[in-house]
Amino acid sequence: MFQKFLIVSQVLLAVIYSSAGISKLVQGFPSIIGPVWLIDELAKYGLGLFGYFIAFSQAIIGILLFFPQIRLCATLMLLPMHLCVTIVPISLGWQGTPYVNTVLLTMILAILYDERKKLAVLLVSEKNKLSGSNLFVYLFAFALFWSFALFLRYGN
Repeated sequence: MFQKFLIVSQVLLAVIYSSAGISKLVQGFPSIIGPVWLIDELAKYGLGLFGYFIAFSQAIIGILLFFPQIRLCATLMLLPMHLCVTIVPISLGWQGTPYVNTVLLTMILAILYDERKKLAVLLVSEKNKLSGSNLFVYLFAFALFWSFALFLRYGN
């Protein structure tokens, strides 16, 4: 039953996000969820480019979600994009949209939960462990770049 829910969630998220992104870019394209005028609304605040970024991201990630073989990758891309999209209506005081976004977030998290074994393999892979000279390079670069950032901020 859970697997059927995940398949339906994946297809629904794919349709929602691909149509939402394309409808923002192509006038008259059908969309389940909007707003199709997001780019114009954000342009009022000097954020038109961000609106286009959201539209392209929604379209690309939505299309990727149609393919079960790359569901994990697409869902990992969808999570931060969805959170960004959720912040916009909250910031603009839109009513109702955060509740819909919470349902969609639940679907995204369910898919990631189902893919947890693949995620674990990615995170604990032997190739990801640093040792010897690579660890030294990592720590040196970490200290160097943080020192540079602090110098840029407080170095005057």
